[in-house]
Amino acid sequence: MNNFWRAIRLTFKYRLTIVITVLCALFLAFFWGANITAVFPLVQISFNGETVGDYWTKEIAAKTDALAEYKIKKAALQDELKGLLAEDGKILLPKTDQRYAEVQKGRLALGKLQRDEQTAEKGLDGLRRAQPYVDRFAPKTPYGTVVVLMLLVIAGTVIKSIFTYIHTYLSTRLGMLGIYELRELFFSKAIHFEVDYYSTHGVADTMSRFTNDTGGIANGITIFYGKLIREPLKLIVCLIGAALISWQLLLLTLVFIPAVGWMIVWMAKKIKKTVRNALQEMVNMYARIGETFRSIRIIKVFNRERLERAKFRRTNRKNLQKGLKTAKYNALISPMTEIMGIAILVTVILFSAWLVITGETSIWGIPMLRHPLSLGGIILFFGFLIGASDPARRLSDIFSQLQGAVSAADRVYEIIDRENTLPEAVSPKRLRRFERRIVLEHVDFSYDIERQRISHALERTQKEKTKETSAANGRAPNFVLRDISLEIPFGETVAIVGSSGCGKSTLLSLIPRFTDPTSGVVSIDDIPLTDIRLFDLRQQIGLITQNPILFNATVEENIRYGTYGRSFDEVVEAAKRAYAHDFIVNDLEDGYRTNVGPDGARLSGGQMQRITIARAILKDPRILLLDEATSQIDMESERLIHEALKGFIGRRTTIIVTHRPGALPLADRVVVMEDGWIRHVGTHEELMKESDFYRNIFTNPMEQPAHKTSPAQN
Repeated sequence: MNNFWRAIRLTFKYRLTIVITVLCALFLAFFWGANITAVFPLVQISFNGETVGDYWTKEIAAKTDALAEYKIKKAALQDELKGLLAEDGKILLPKTDQRYAEVQKGRLALGKLQRDEQTAEKGLDGLRRAQPYVDRFAPKTPYGTVVVLMLLVIAGTVIKSIFTYIHTYLSTRLGMLGIYELRELFFSKAIHFEVDYYSTHGVADTMSRFTNDTGGIANGITIFYGKLIREPLKLIVCLIGAALISWQLLLLTLVFIPAVGWMIVWMAKKIKKTVRNALQEMVNMYARIGETFRSIRIIKVFNRERLERAKFRRTNRKNLQKGLKTAKYNALISPMTEIMGIAILVTVILFSAWLVITGETSIWGIPMLRHPLSLGGIILFFGFLIGASDPARRLSDIFSQLQGAVSAADRVYEIIDRENTLPEAVSPKRLRRFERRIVLEHVDFSYDIERQRISHALERTQKEKTKETSAANGRAPNFVLRDISLEIPFGETVAIVGSSGCGKSTLLSLIPRFTDPTSGVVSIDDIPLTDIRLFDLRQQIGLITQNPILFNATVEENIRYGTYGRSFDEVVEAAKRAYAHDFIVNDLEDGYRTNVGPDGARLSGGQMQRITIARAILKDPRILLLDEATSQIDMESERLIHEALKGFIGRRTTIIVTHRPGALPLADRVVVMEDGWIRHVGTHEELMKESDFYRNIFTNPMEQPAHKTSPAQN
């Protein structure tokens, strides 16, 4: 519940909206009770063939008689106690006197009579002051009274409906504003997570929390400011009305409340657990759907539609089972609360009917009423209880819906509260401009340990104690990088080659600090990366990946991405240097204003890659990283890209991960990796003599040795 309350607090900045929402709920509750109150004059006045004036006259006479009776009783009691009580009400007898107890009892009775007399005098005074207005404005016939009452009920209902509309709209607005703030907070936190977090947990989990779970929280906030304020106020108004008739009788009808409270607590635990499991199953469904449609070409060419349908059916069935379990508990709430409501109603009917029929004012010697209960009074009492039953029933439904919001809030705040496993330095050292060297010293890296570290960061936000182990399921960790030591001077171009899975891309990911080594140190200009502000580090790095990454925006916006201070002429110059200008102006309909579509779908692979190179050229980084940048494009596009790189890599440090020989002439040195180790470092001529693997790249460029580790570790 604490996390859901944190989501509620995000709306506190909209104070005026909250105040108006609460005021509307108060007015709504008032008119809810006012409409019920109309039952009394109908039954007590009109249905008895009387007018309001007749009833008023009778009430004045009854109050006058009651006041006279109080005065007579008080005078008689004062005579009995004369000489035994002082003027201030103190008893003049010693406590040892046998009459002391009787005098004490008489003094209490006298005090009650005096209070009753004062109440009767105030009531009579109010009736007499109102009588001229009643005589002047009240209907003169019983049926006219009914007509006026019904008109007042309609007017009250219209006013109540207006406040209901305003209150419902504002509570929904607060829910949407709250989720707007929460999504801003969620996104700003998630975008700074380390890259490996999404590899470990998948994008589907984050997407589900961002969309499905935050939507559940929005519904919860709407309920909180809507029904959770409105329905209790309506309930309170009805209970106050019933208490004004007989608070003792009202208390007697609420004997089942402890049982209701126990039931609510029990249901809360069950619903919260099942809803959380259902949300997790929804994540699995998102993951299944996303994987299927991302891989649709492979699925079709291998004719595996039937297999994917079966896999989806299993996931869908699990989701159904979790949903049905949640529905089971939700379905229990209504009948259980209805049973409790009927039990309460039956109890009050039995006791109140006995009071009306017998004319008594007490039950089992316990005072329930000051005066015998009239038919109009008991019907009004029932009306208030029935009026209270509707918001009480709604509150039971609200409770189950809030449990879903509470579970969703826990999942969302797991991400918001999660510790970043790549924290910023507490006292960062300023890297103004890289100019000397990049050094890796005895670097080891294991994805097993990295995944465990990421999982523990998430578990700590759940406040769960976890036992540190060296790897999942007790297995020894598999190291992708082993004792890597390498120095790269500024201005040098280094190519890294090796079989698939040997750790080339993992090594490259250490430079922009997408991940930290399991052990060892990576430094730039003799400053460890962990001591450099991430913004300063990445501001000096350009990255071109194997799969070109373009946004659903124009060509110009994609080239300018991250360097918005540059002019359009500079964008065009960068595109020319990347050999992209010609196809942009000749082949694209709107030139640089052409939208490339989702993931650059309107461009070929070679065109996309040249735009990413133009983006890197425009940034003019001190460090350029190329991760298999030409591995998935045609030979002509590769030739143009190499031409673009030749004129660009000379004034910066460039690290090229590749397995294609065409990129190797760009390098000053080549690093050959095998099984996570650096086996050879040297020039092209040296490696042609020393490394069988390197020599094989040129003699059999299409035959790359397989590697025993997972390609995901490359």
